[in-house]
Formats: sequence, C-alpha cells, structure tokens
Amino acid sequence: MLSQPVTFCENLRFRVFNPIMIQGQFRSSILQVPAEVTALKFRGYLRREIEAVQATAQSAEDIIVVRVFVLEKVLFGLGGRKVDSIVQGVVGKCPNIQRVELEALLRPLTAEEMQEAAADAQATLQALSERVMASGGKLGPNREAGGADR
Repeated sequence: MLSQPVTFCENLRFRVFNPIMIQGQFRSSILQVPAEVTALKFRGYLRREIEAVQATAQSAEDIIVVRVFVLEKVLFGLGGRKVDSIVQGVVGKCPNIQRVELEALLRPLTAEEMQEAAADAQATLQALSERVMASGGKLGPNREAGGADR
C-alpha cells in the first residue's frame, strides 16, 4: 500500500471557497521520475513533464492534480527549499495544475504499484468531485471527474 501523498505545492489561483460551477474536468496525472534523473537534471525533467501535462488541458477550466513519484536521493540531493522553489516555479506557469503532490521513494514503483497509484488518484478525484457537490457547487454539463493519466 502506498502512503498518502503530501500536497507539496498548491496553485493559489484555486483558493476560491465560494460555491462554483466547474465547467472543466477534474483530472489526475501520475509521473514517476526515472531512476537515471539526478538532482541536477530534476528541474528540467519536471518542467518538461508538467508542461506536457498542462498541454493536455482541453479548456481553461480543467483542473489537474499531478502526483510525482521521485527517488528520495534526488529530493535529499536538492534539499527542501530548492525542491519547493522548483515545484512552485513550474506550477506558477501552468494555470490548470491545481496542485503537485510529491512522494519520495526508496526504489522505483513496479507496474502493479503504478496501477495502485492510478486507482488512488481516481478515488481522490471522486472525493474532490463529491466535495464540490456538497459545498453547493456543481459540475458543468457533461463534465465529470476525469480519469488518471499515466
């Protein structure tokens, strides 16, 4: 079982607490940083991948949550402040990315663990959708919580 991810960086443009109608889709993207990506290459890798996820947004109203699995040695090699700076810099340029969740790993995930992560992401999207509905908001016509991208 994977541990619960920690929300590492949230896009502050989404901090609206009024009931709203969501016109776009909730989507989740799961990224696993390859083992060959070092601390020095992490910024460029993350930027390219997050921008690629941003490019999949079908409208300005889409809301995307990105879960990034990365080896601990990369995060420790950079330090907390540097990782925070890298993630905030990337997210600040991607208006549809609501938040990035980093999960540190001792070893890369197996295919089965990636499937489990995708199922967890889908459950998170469903819970987020239910929270929107419970707060008085509603999903736009023909819009639902979208699936997890891999």
